[in-house]
Amino acid sequence: MKRFYKSAEAGTAPGGFVVRLDGKPIKTVMQHHLILQSQPLAEAIANEWQAQGTDIVPSSMPLMQLATTMADKVKGADRAAMNVEILKYGASDLVCYFAATPPDLVKRQEQHWLPLLQWLEREHGVRLEHISGIRYHNQPPESLETLSRLITGLSAEDFTVVQSATAVCGSVVIALALMDGYLDAAGAYEAACVDEIYQLETWGEDNLARKRLDHIKSELEAIVRFRDLVRA
Repeated sequence: MKRFYKSAEAGTAPGGFVVRLDGKPIKTVMQHHLILQSQPLAEAIANEWQAQGTDIVPSSMPLMQLATTMADKVKGADRAAMNVEILKYGASDLVCYFAATPPDLVKRQEQHWLPLLQWLEREHGVRLEHISGIRYHNQPPESLETLSRLITGLSAEDFTVVQSATAVCGSVVIALALMDGYLDAAGAYEAACVDEIYQLETWGEDNLARKRLDHIKSELEAIVRFRDLVRA
């Protein structure tokens, strides 16, 4: 899409803050008015729009994408279905399935994942069991019920962080730790990509694998920035 506006700026509106393009408030993909509760987030999104060149590149506006998801899906009828989808990750979470070998990979997984499982039980009362191997393991029903209540009770802002990070990391445990601030973007990246980083270090660089890892890292950095801005 060609750029169709000259200037982008944040401003106030009934109910919160908006981003205006040539004085007109922007709308979401589903044509909802984008009303934000954080002025710093509105200003950052306005900067994303202002930084566009001749063509608008949506992938270069991650804050706008996250805010739109929050407005169109998280605050709408899709929320219940999204809760269920995230809970599915918890039932077979990445950090619950340790490798059997080699020992140095297992040790690295333990260093990253065991503290996360301990944190989740300590802070949120959710005890997820871990095993060696890829055979499916049924988690305690009471743990999944507690996890479900936790997910359902998240604010729209926190849920947006968790939903987005879960999709990127393949782990709701990592996503919740990122939301709570127990992990920063670098820590979430290292925890989510333990196996891939190990493979690159062991067997050498692979361009496609490195490109995928760089993409994960940049997405997590954007999610953390969104998290911090909505709380500012």
